[in-house]
Amino acid sequence: MNSSSFNPSSNKDYSLTSRFSYTDWRERFILAILRIACVVAIPMIVLSFPTASISDRILFIGMYIGLIAITLLQIPYPVRVYALLLMPFVVGVNAVLAWGPWADGSIFLLTCIVLSSLLLDRRADIIILGISILFTAAIAIAQQTGLYRLSAPAVPAITPADWFIYNIDLAIAGILLVSALGQFKGAFAKVVTDMQFAFDALAAERTQLEGKVRERTNELENQTAQLRTASAVAKSMAEVQNITELLDTVTQLTSEKFGYYHAGLYILDEQKKTIFLQSASSVTGKQLIGQGFRVESDRRNPINLVLSQNRPSISSDADSSNFFRDANFPLTRSRMVLPLAVRGNILGILDLHSDQTRAFSIQDAEILQTLADLVAISFDNTRLLNETKSLLSQLEINTTIQTERTWKKLTSRQRPAYQYTPAGVRPVFSTNKTDAQEGLQVPLMLHGQKIGAINLKRKGGIAHWSERERVLVEKIADQIALALENSRLVDEAQKSALRDQMIANISTRVRETLDIEAVVRTAATELRKVFDLKEAEISVGSPQIESAVQVRKNTGSLRLK
Repeated sequence: MNSSSFNPSSNKDYSLTSRFSYTDWRERFILAILRIACVVAIPMIVLSFPTASISDRILFIGMYIGLIAITLLQIPYPVRVYALLLMPFVVGVNAVLAWGPWADGSIFLLTCIVLSSLLLDRRADIIILGISILFTAAIAIAQQTGLYRLSAPAVPAITPADWFIYNIDLAIAGILLVSALGQFKGAFAKVVTDMQFAFDALAAERTQLEGKVRERTNELENQTAQLRTASAVAKSMAEVQNITELLDTVTQLTSEKFGYYHAGLYILDEQKKTIFLQSASSVTGKQLIGQGFRVESDRRNPINLVLSQNRPSISSDADSSNFFRDANFPLTRSRMVLPLAVRGNILGILDLHSDQTRAFSIQDAEILQTLADLVAISFDNTRLLNETKSLLSQLEINTTIQTERTWKKLTSRQRPAYQYTPAGVRPVFSTNKTDAQEGLQVPLMLHGQKIGAINLKRKGGIAHWSERERVLVEKIADQIALALENSRLVDEAQKSALRDQMIANISTRVRETLDIEAVVRTAATELRKVFDLKEAEISVGSPQIESAVQVRKNTGSLRLK
């Protein structure tokens, strides 16, 4: 019987589906019996040869040759079985004919019955048992009536009781063997049936497990491919810093890599009320973008469903109950809509269309939702980056304008210039334009604005300056511009601090008393001291009189009403 299992150590695969064949087993069994008989018959023939007659010797040798022939030759199973059964039967019959009940003929007859029961069906062993009993009974009757005389010399006297006991023993032993072997064959057949049923169940379970393993393997391979594709799309997104280009890259790569005939990106407006199609991979989708396509309020539309529930939606035309047919995309047979959310805030929708039925699964939704989350993060980061760049640009423009105003105001009051001469550094009160055009001129730039210039001349009238020298002077000019700006800021800070201190001092002295005249007198005195005034006047009038401030310096005065 061929058992089947899988042994990893031997790397051999035994199939559980090979069924047990009783016929094959009997063929292997009879070959084993024949080989054993060929070996065992040799000493038996040798031991019986000295006492055997010539006819017995010829019989034994002929039977042994026939035994070897049916063992080695490729002959049909029935021929081999009957030839094998004939040999012990002939030996048993020969023993009974020669010795009667005193020899071992019954043993060979019983052996023939046992072999027939194992190698043939039950009817054959019953027939052989009956033939054996009838034969011994016939020999007994013939011998007792004198019709037949036993051929062996010096055979002891045989009484009818001896033959009766011999036949009874043969019949009882034969019946017991036939019954026992019949029970054994029935139990053996049941065990084989149960075992084969178990093997069939194991084979079916193994087939089922192998199918599940293949299915799971295919799913893992698909998921791995999808993850690899999603990673490639995410990598491409990370290299894009323009929102429009980012959206186009996402839809195009998603459609190409995953094999969907349409991929669309919808973005919510600032009020989170209307969602517009901003990017698409299909020709129809791009035409809708040019028409300013937006999603209408329809509860059946999966886009509105995803916006309200913030979770993916999968639908297929195989399930018509929840499938929404979009007139703009008549080829769609499967659809998956994914939310683009960052920190729980929905920014838009990733809409995927396939022309295959049930093209999307829950595992696909999990992987593509990860991609949608990365798209949302990239979109939000790109938007924040662009807003930051815009803000920085505005700050730079404001800083440039403020720098220009500040330095124009500063240089309108004074234009400091200094010149190095062999006699030392001296201030320059007027600039000769002809001299300024000679030598190397490098502007002092601050926030894109020119606040001054550096003019350099070589000794001996050499006018050539190398590029390396020019770059060095420009770097020095940048540092000078920064130093001038820092000096200006420090000066403004000091002036501001003095003003604050002055205001604090005046406020402190004014608040030292609660008397109105004393307050007015103190304020006028402090204002005259601070601004070095000739006259300071503070008047407190009725509510109908408008307040005014008049400042006189040298010839002016300060007057408060």
